[in-house]
Amino acid sequence: MAECDHPGSLLIFPIFDNSRGDETFLTVTNTSGTDSIDIEYVYIDGQNCLEFNRTRRLTPNDTIVVRTKADNPSIRNGYVYVFAKSSTTGQAVTFNHLIGTSLINDGNTGSDYDVPAFTFAGVPQQGQPTDVDSDGVRELNNLEYEAAPDTILIPRFIGQNGAASDLVLLNLTGGAEWQAIVDLMVYNDNEEAFSAQTSVRCWSRTPLTTISGVFTQSFLSTTNHSSSENLGGSETGWYSLRGRLAYSQADSEQNPAILAMQIERRGPVAISNTNFGATAVLPYTTGVRTNGGLIYHGPFIP
Repeated sequence: MAECDHPGSLLIFPIFDNSRGDETFLTVTNTSGTDSIDIEYVYIDGQNCLEFNRTRRLTPNDTIVVRTKADNPSIRNGYVYVFAKSSTTGQAVTFNHLIGTSLINDGNTGSDYDVPAFTFAGVPQQGQPTDVDSDGVRELNNLEYEAAPDTILIPRFIGQNGAASDLVLLNLTGGAEWQAIVDLMVYNDNEEAFSAQTSVRCWSRTPLTTISGVFTQSFLSTTNHSSSENLGGSETGWYSLRGRLAYSQADSEQNPAILAMQIERRGPVAISNTNFGATAVLPYTTGVRTNGGLIYHGPFIP
């Protein structure tokens, strides 16, 4: 299952942003002290799932940092995946020595936050091709790479009150022609549960308040919340996400694989009148889903 605490052969950076005023820097490191490896960067346009590719070589213990605006200025935002491939054949291979992180400067708040990549280990033996079925898709199925998670757990959100925390979603079951429905279970600070639902076609970055009013301070304050548990007067909670259904005009798939992260923003804290900037971390995950791939094109999933 995807983690960020071990090296792998495939890294997914869930967001890059080339919007005016924003900057994104991607770091990939080869932790092997003996072997060089080629790596392919695949930029996925969040609007239409079209891709832009670059290949680089990392020597033993090498690291590289790229500025996405310079590396791929034609795409405004979306996500990036990086995978190891053979320098002789160009085939994707197992090379479980890659680690990576992204540094994002948020132009709205002037704050920086660092987000590690989701890391997927290759399943075949070291140096062996990972494209087991020869379809050109990096499949997250426990045969080519580790599977995607079943459930994503966001440990905290702060009641939205003039702030705009965002949920970033990636649909890994299908590409531009597929819409994924995602279920959310939202909990206040006193174990009360509320349901919500959203959707993502390829990639999305959506304010929590657009997804559901249950994330707002005004709603949380009307629930059976714990009056002694708050952050400077603001209510808090947590939530989980699971893919329910992905569909195209010609096909559908139950329980699609997704990835997610939260970019947290909030207004002044009442107790100190301090205005927090943006921050983000990778979520916790449980379980596995083996129907993810980078990326399927067309209305059918093989």
